[in-house]
Amino acid sequence: MISVEVLAVGRELLIGKTVDTNAHWVGGRLAKMGGMIRRIITVTDSLGEISSALREILSRRPDFVIIIGGLGPTPDDMTLRGVARTLGRRLKIHSEAIQMIKNHYESVWKNQFVLTPARKKMATLPAGAVPQRNPVGSAPGVRLEEGGSVIYCLPGVPREMKAIFRRSVEKEIQKRIGQLFTKTVVMDLEDIFESSLAPLLRQAMRDFPQAYIKSHPKGIREGRSHIELDLAVTDQAEEKSTATILQLAEFLSQKIKESKGTIVRRKGPL
Repeated sequence: MISVEVLAVGRELLIGKTVDTNAHWVGGRLAKMGGMIRRIITVTDSLGEISSALREILSRRPDFVIIIGGLGPTPDDMTLRGVARTLGRRLKIHSEAIQMIKNHYESVWKNQFVLTPARKKMATLPAGAVPQRNPVGSAPGVRLEEGGSVIYCLPGVPREMKAIFRRSVEKEIQKRIGQLFTKTVVMDLEDIFESSLAPLLRQAMRDFPQAYIKSHPKGIREGRSHIELDLAVTDQAEEKSTATILQLAEFLSQKIKESKGTIVRRKGPL
């Protein structure tokens, strides 16, 4: 499996002002492709913090690094400066990025484009960077390579981040992963506690090492325990992933019933 790490930039994510829905969304898109985020690091709008976190991430040599936030025109948007510092690259104005910004402003505002210092800032990229067109906003995304890792820098505005991710990042990751098929089953359980479910899951993990198995306790209601159980199997062959998830689901269903648990609802394979 390829390795992907996310670096989320923004003080608003650390002070309770903004929930990081971007990383949540990226994780879901990767899961559908058969991948997974290995680690998410969140830092404030600080040149030192961005640079330090990126240096740490690159030391693990992930296949992809996705940096989200800090690409705008304001002084606190310093992601690209942090990237340049980490990689030891000069920052320079990129003519293609300027053209992207120009096209956006002229199409949205219908007036003559003026290259202000703030707009020039969004087109100032680390040497070797390739701008990625932002179809719904002004700040281009950025793609770089460093030591075997592909680095994508994306805007923090969710609509813009998603648009660039779909048209650029996702295609490259999907090509690297290849065609994979993930099948899932979700079970809603009652009358069994996690402590009683644990040995059953341990046995299932031993017998189905390729599967993802995760329980989510939902508390006690009307004196009965409630647990959501997520199962997933990914394989290059769709028939194999379907067959394996069905075997796993049947195995656990039988074990849960033997333990006096109740399967209230079962969804899948999806």
